[in-house]
Amino acid sequence: MPKISNRPGTGKKPANRRRSGDGIADRDTPLIRNCWYVLDWSADVEHALKNRMVLGHDLVYFRTKSGEITALQNRCAHRCFPLHRSTLHDDDTIQCGYHGLTYATDGKCVKVPSAMDLKPRGIRLQHYPVIDRPPMVWVWTGDPEKADPGLLPDYDWVNGDDWGYGKGFYHVKGNYLAIHENLMDITHFQFLHGAALGTPRHAESKVHVTVKGNTVDNYRVNEGEPVPQLHQKATGLSLETPIIRHAHSTFVTPGFHDALGKFEDPAGTNNGRTEYTPRILHFITPETQYTSYYWWIFARDFKPGDKRLDNTYSRRTAQVFEEDKDAIEWMEEQWAKEDRPDFRESHVPSDEGAVKMRRIVHRLAREQD
Repeated sequence: MPKISNRPGTGKKPANRRRSGDGIADRDTPLIRNCWYVLDWSADVEHALKNRMVLGHDLVYFRTKSGEITALQNRCAHRCFPLHRSTLHDDDTIQCGYHGLTYATDGKCVKVPSAMDLKPRGIRLQHYPVIDRPPMVWVWTGDPEKADPGLLPDYDWVNGDDWGYGKGFYHVKGNYLAIHENLMDITHFQFLHGAALGTPRHAESKVHVTVKGNTVDNYRVNEGEPVPQLHQKATGLSLETPIIRHAHSTFVTPGFHDALGKFEDPAGTNNGRTEYTPRILHFITPETQYTSYYWWIFARDFKPGDKRLDNTYSRRTAQVFEEDKDAIEWMEEQWAKEDRPDFRESHVPSDEGAVKMRRIVHRLAREQD
């Protein structure tokens, strides 16, 4: 295990490991480098320099005049001046704002103003594989030879006319695995989110866990309870309408979680419609060991063309996920400020999927060493 540096913003050395048991990833487990992670919303990347830290790599990125996106290390190879504070020219070159060294989109230095007769073959920036697949942009900070586009999750369906969605983004002061665990164990719905997502017996339903390769799926079903408050207006199903609620929470990769739901109304209360499908795509990117980025798309196949509903879902899910953000940051703060050497986290049955997810991440971390 590499030595852990101080967590930015706390001024304190991180607490000891989670001590949850051997073979389980914790907040100090090395980040998984060979994986696609979201860099930004595709629509937010234009011909202008942007900056983001991904897995401890400081990146500068922009969309070229031809429409492609390039990502490079955000420090001049000469004296480490931050390139996002430099100049992007119309020919897609970046000119350092300190001494004027100029770089092409592949990271090669093409000009040294103080030595115009010099061919700067040995001066270059690290270039990162990027895939622009709307509505997201993905980046790979690991071995570029392993950056297989086929490893990206399939979400192209969200761009179709059959789906509408709200969306949002948070910067979270917590380890990315805590976000994944929050999504894996949704018994917290009725306690952390109340009526917005929870129902009276949601936490009591039995969880069925399936592991296939590196994918972990949690599935639960609740019968005879109402649609959660968040969806009542959009579905038209009232508190008096009992439904069958199916919920899948699936860890797909360290950078992506897929939550698929289904509401069954056997009585066909609304013009005979019996099924409604909400689906949440969660994109989770470690910024550093103890801070993360979290994008989400809250999609639905009911009233997909209603743009006002898109805005409603963006606003209301942001309120709900703010509660998740608070919980994760409070727990991270607790770990960082208080070192209890003999503390062991306890596990309950609903943790089965999250524990299996952490075991997979632990193995992936060992395999990359």
